[in-house]
Amino acid sequence: MLEALRRLASGRDRVATPEGLADFLAARAAFVSQKSTLDYCRARAGVGWPQLFREDEFGRAMERCRWEAYAAVLGDVGEVALIYLRHAGFDGPPLAAGLAGVLGDALRRHPVPSHRRGWDDVLAAHAAQLHRALMAPPRAVREVGRGSARRVFEVLPIHTNLKAHDREMVTNNIRFLLCSAYAAMEARLDGRALGVALTAAGDAPAAPCAAPPPAPP
Repeated sequence: MLEALRRLASGRDRVATPEGLADFLAARAAFVSQKSTLDYCRARAGVGWPQLFREDEFGRAMERCRWEAYAAVLGDVGEVALIYLRHAGFDGPPLAAGLAGVLGDALRRHPVPSHRRGWDDVLAAHAAQLHRALMAPPRAVREVGRGSARRVFEVLPIHTNLKAHDREMVTNNIRFLLCSAYAAMEARLDGRALGVALTAAGDAPAAPCAAPPPAPP
């Protein structure tokens, strides 16, 4: 433990590979999504929170909320990472494609939740978001988060009448947490190594499909 802390303090414990980046982005997305959903629901339920959470129906709704929030926030965490890498001197469609692959790895590390058949729609949305971001200069990080906030607000398992006026609060909380994620990227990511690796991965030709086995005689 002490050695890990020394490496972190000395700057040697930096994320420099796509695999490490997938771990890092998954952890950040989980933190932002869990904090923004659980904290909100606890505050809204008040002292009744423990009892509410023991109810099966609410528990299932909360589980769905947590997975959908994670998937949505992961896309915005990915855009924040793209902003960081563009400021580090990298740009272009191959970079976005490589980063989209990392987001896919981060998502596929978990079993598909019971309410879904797969993540294809989310993966396509992540890739589109990254390539759309390239069409303009990098946004200020504080402007990222509105997209995932819409989805998070939609799936929060709190009745619409109770959360009707809380959209801005939920949105601002996610935006604030994404700014914190960017600060963590500045501290932990090796922008040059990641930029080179992701651009190469995104620029690599797709692997050819294996030839089908010969038909039996």
